[in-house]
Amino acid sequence: MEQNHLPKKKKSETEDDKRRKKIVAGSLLKAVVRPGGGESSPKDGDQIIYHCTVRTVDGVVVESTRSECGGRGLPVRDVLGKSKMILGLLEGIPTMHKGEIAMFKMKPEMHYAEKDCPVSAPANFPKDDELHFEIELLDFAKAKARSHYKPT
Repeated sequence: MEQNHLPKKKKSETEDDKRRKKIVAGSLLKAVVRPGGGESSPKDGDQIIYHCTVRTVDGVVVESTRSECGGRGLPVRDVLGKSKMILGLLEGIPTMHKGEIAMFKMKPEMHYAEKDCPVSAPANFPKDDELHFEIELLDFAKAKARSHYKPT
């Protein structure tokens, strides 16, 4: 019995894949502040829940989800590979483990100054400066599909 072996179709390149190719060495640096637990890390398609505090290189808080830093106290919920995210987080969060706190030092092209960034910077945000993003990965899990069906 003969089998027809056709070449497998390549997975089409996503916009995020194209963005990742533009990363320059040294534009994103990570320091682990507190290690997390477990062996697994989030991947595309996972819902991630995290706190984020953005500081200038001088340590001035620019933006935060934490109430003690002037935020609302509510963590961010995104889906990796689906939600609009700055490039530094898209690349950095998959290196983290649950419970980990990491400091990401980002050049402007890794956050809101990225050409065609899908996320707009808040008003008066220093998007052309190098910034430090402190991320605490609270949890992650496979994102559940949402149904738009409503019974009548």
